[in-house]
Amino acid sequence: MVYFMLRIYKIILTICFLFTTLGVSGVYSQVNNTSSVQDEGTLKYKYEKLKADYDAVVKDRDNILSQIKNLLKYKAKLNDSEVKIKQISDYNDKLKKEKQSLIDKISELNGQIKNLNEQIVNENEQIDALKKHIENMEIEYKIVGITKKKLKETENNNRKLKAQIQELNSRIHKIEGEKIEAKAAAEAYRRQLRDVSKQYREALSKNRKLEKKLDYIPRKFSEMARENKMLLKETALMHYNLGVFYTEHKEYRRAIAEFEKSLDLNPDDAYTHFNLGYIYAQYLVNRPKAIEHFRQFLRLSKKRDKDVDWVKKYILTWQAWEGKQPIK
Repeated sequence: MVYFMLRIYKIILTICFLFTTLGVSGVYSQVNNTSSVQDEGTLKYKYEKLKADYDAVVKDRDNILSQIKNLLKYKAKLNDSEVKIKQISDYNDKLKKEKQSLIDKISELNGQIKNLNEQIVNENEQIDALKKHIENMEIEYKIVGITKKKLKETENNNRKLKAQIQELNSRIHKIEGEKIEAKAAAEAYRRQLRDVSKQYREALSKNRKLEKKLDYIPRKFSEMARENKMLLKETALMHYNLGVFYTEHKEYRRAIAEFEKSLDLNPDDAYTHFNLGYIYAQYLVNRPKAIEHFRQFLRLSKKRDKDVDWVKKYILTWQAWEGKQPIK
């Protein structure tokens, strides 16, 4: 740019020199009209040379002006390019920040998924333990049947032994009233009576043990039932939390599957029905399904629950729209 300014300055000086020279030549020709022909030829030659130099200078000037115009265009384009480069740089910085934010979110989601997978593994282990527990219960339940059968047999034997004892006592009394020769037979009956009495006492002891076992097994069944109920509740809560997780991440089909699993284990949970109704109402637009679950929510929820009024308005609105009966 400095180079072109120097060129322009040089051209201006040359033009000034030409005009000055031509002006001096004109004055000189008026003052000295008696100059020789040779001086006139010299001046003419100088004039032609100066005129040629002037034309060259004008051409250089036009060329420089053209170059200046082009340079101004290039400068404008350069300014535009700098603005665009700045915009691209800013946009690139924005993309980098968004990329880092997405990486952080993905990392957070991976952590949540890992925790959920660990929770699922733990729940599956508990379910397997419960299955084994139930299998053991079934075995013990079969044992209860066998024990009851044995107890019944023992009671029958006891009755028979009692009858035998009564019969033997009757015989003893009868024999004692007879002749002395029958003492040997009476002693034999006494020994037999002692043996039968011993068997009877053993049978009674065995009977008490069986009764204790029958009393223990129902208590154990009751305890296992309570543990099973608690595990079912925890498993239902796990599926409920998975449903909430998938809903927050807009995976509505997977959320529905988890909420339905939760209902299989805990069918009377009001807010599981509410979440299913909300997904069908707001995202999948299945109003019959939404109203079905909302009705269950109203049946199971408490009147002071914050979502009761909204659910009633939703049902009334769409019943009025479709011309159906109002909510009861």
